[in-house]
Amino acid sequence: MERIEPYCVPLIWADSYDGAVVSDILSMKNILQMDIYIMIGATIGQAAAVTLHKGTSVSSAATALAFTRAYQTGFVLDYDGPSVATPAVAAETISGAGGGAGTIYRDLGDRLICYGYNGTTFVDNETVTCSGGKTVVANGIQKNEDILVPFTVSSNTFNLNAAGCKLYKIPISADMLGEGYDCIELNIADANTTEWAAWALVYPRYSKEIANTVIYN
Repeated sequence: MERIEPYCVPLIWADSYDGAVVSDILSMKNILQMDIYIMIGATIGQAAAVTLHKGTSVSSAATALAFTRAYQTGFVLDYDGPSVATPAVAAETISGAGGGAGTIYRDLGDRLICYGYNGTTFVDNETVTCSGGKTVVANGIQKNEDILVPFTVSSNTFNLNAAGCKLYKIPISADMLGEGYDCIELNIADANTTEWAAWALVYPRYSKEIANTVIYN
């Protein structure tokens, strides 16, 4: 079977933006899957809501697109000395004695896989407290800060964290758009003055030496 190679399409060109931003509209008419990426620069002015719209043409997309899953930059924190053997629950927050913070995706019994890192380094041997009451002792500092960790999206929106140097991914399949819709638009609320960019990694339905554009339909 011939492998279908994805290709990259810019949604919002890298720049400093102040105010809400709306991306170009892309057509998924001949697309199976589209992974939308948002990259935040070194600083972000404030948290900002991310939503998706769908439409019937690349000239307009005004209907809310339902989605429940996304990914964001995460990290791993090894630990020992847990106060209880029971794993902490997904979506609990953690706070280190030195100010480091994040949100738990999974507690593996000797390490926490987290997202939502606030940028403050966890310190070896400091006490880390989970919002559910469990405490652990950091075994080294956080690591693997380049991984993308899944999180649950509520009410078809999530916030870009008010922390810089983050990457977000939203996977979209063609069947998520529903009958009669084949176009998609990314919307980001005012993040104040923030340098960022967005693009889509597109997986065509059929393999071609040069794929058809998705900026027209």
